Amino acid sequence: MFRKLISKIKGRISSLKIRHKILLFYFILIVFSIGLSILIYQQTSEHYMNQKMKEIAIQGIQSDSRSVEMLIDDINNYSKMLIANQNVQKILQDENENKKVNYKELDRFLSQFINFNPKVSSIYIFSNSGTKYYTEKQTVKSIQLENIKKMPWYEETINKKGGYIIRVNDLLTENEDDSFISFIRVINNINKLEPIGLLMINVSESVIKDALGLTKDNNTSVLIKNKYGQDVINYNNSDFIDEDELLYDLNSVNSFSYPLKNKKNIVMVTGLNNNIYGWKFLKVIPFENSSMYLQTFNFGLLGIILVNVILVALGSIFISKLITDPIHSLINSMKDVEKGEFQLVCINTNNDEIGMLKNVYNYMINEIQLLIKKIIHEQKIKRKAEFGIIMEQIKPHFLYNTLDSISSLIMLERNEEAYNSLSALGIFYRTSLSNGRDIITIKEEVETVKNYLYIQKIRYRDLFEVEYQIDEKTLDVKVPKLILQPLVENSIYHGLRPAGDNGKIIVKTEKLQEKIYLIVEDTGVGMDKEQLESLDKDNNKRIGIHATKERIRILFGDNSKFNISSIKNEGTKVTIEIPIQQEDDYIE
Repeated sequence: MFRKLISKIKGRISSLKIRHKILLFYFILIVFSIGLSILIYQQTSEHYMNQKMKEIAIQGIQSDSRSVEMLIDDINNYSKMLIANQNVQKILQDENENKKVNYKELDRFLSQFINFNPKVSSIYIFSNSGTKYYTEKQTVKSIQLENIKKMPWYEETINKKGGYIIRVNDLLTENEDDSFISFIRVINNINKLEPIGLLMINVSESVIKDALGLTKDNNTSVLIKNKYGQDVINYNNSDFIDEDELLYDLNSVNSFSYPLKNKKNIVMVTGLNNNIYGWKFLKVIPFENSSMYLQTFNFGLLGIILVNVILVALGSIFISKLITDPIHSLINSMKDVEKGEFQLVCINTNNDEIGMLKNVYNYMINEIQLLIKKIIHEQKIKRKAEFGIIMEQIKPHFLYNTLDSISSLIMLERNEEAYNSLSALGIFYRTSLSNGRDIITIKEEVETVKNYLYIQKIRYRDLFEVEYQIDEKTLDVKVPKLILQPLVENSIYHGLRPAGDNGKIIVKTEKLQEKIYLIVEDTGVGMDKEQLESLDKDNNKRIGIHATKERIRILFGDNSKFNISSIKNEGTKVTIEIPIQQEDDYIE
């Protein structure tokens, strides 16, 4: 079944015109080229996009890490400013002296400090006795030193001896919508380097999100864990990534980035270790969002492919026309051969294969024309020879019959009639010879018949009467000489004489359109069907009829007709139909 289909398709293609074959070839080439280009582009662009997105993702997460580092450095600098402040040092060193006055000055300082530092949400300062000095932009939660001392990270803070720790502060978090990162350190006496209090600077999670550029419209997922395993940021967490596995990978590598697929979409997963603070960063970027980086490139490449398709299509049409138009012109010029007209092709062509084909065709036509001329010339010579032989048959035959008639007159002592017959015979031969011409006018042929019938009338006085119905339009028409005389002779000897009664001969000429009709009719004995059929078989019985028929066949071929119709005891009618020709058209 498949082979039959392939064979059928091949047959259809092979029967197409060259132009359609070229267009089909270029169409298949375009489709294949576009398909291959798209496949290569997809593979290349996917590889390029993966590499580009890896670079962008790594750069992005490194930028996030640096943003967090800068935030921490800023908070660290803020804390240094606070613990070195004279009011803070003085209040914490001597809580009982001028407490209210000093608190107001500290409160004013803290208020100004937090207003000029938008990253800080609240500041808490605790003395060793538990007294709290604070300022905040939003009321978060009441917190006391006793609560802090119960936290697991308090001992670490004391052991730092003035160094800071960064923790997700569960004491400040009341809901999951917003948590706080606390920057905690011991406040030492600047002079004695003894602990005199505790500083807690709190930063809202939203501040970190802003630093990372995370908004509600951003589909990026970010997970940041500190070295204690706490979630510093857990934003828009993806539901299909394995956090534990990714975090585990960061134990062996400093960073990674690769695409991850699920049933719905593709994401770029990126991980990074912050070696300064021991934080781990995970970032998940939806691939469809990342594709915008290559959107301009995609549109540009698509435009190039489209332009190439249009150019190839136009080129295929132009090439097909360039090749097939000269071929069509050549075919149209060659169509006359179907009509039997071998004419040279005279269209303008270049010196290419089409021009070579035209030259070869013209050479072939020229050879055919020469061959046709040669054949025509040979046929004319052959027909002239045949015509001459037949004429030689007619002349002795006619002369024999005429001399026989004159002999009979002499035997009957009708000397005057015999003399007149010889005179008519001389005039007849002088007319029929026509100065050596074989082609004469119908007028001359009719004169020849009249002289012949005069001779026969002398011999057969009461045997027949003659009626002439000559169309004047035919008088100047050229015909072979002695074309009517043998028919008249045949009517006398084979039609009227056997009948013995007073008969009639009608000699008629007629012109219809481009045809001439020559008719000889008698009222003699006629013939039945069998005699008509045998007439064609035995040509020796009526030499004049056969010779005339052959002459007409040689001269006119299929353009002529020779018809004999006869009825027993009623008469015979011979009709010759020939085309009108000039003398030059006959055998030379």
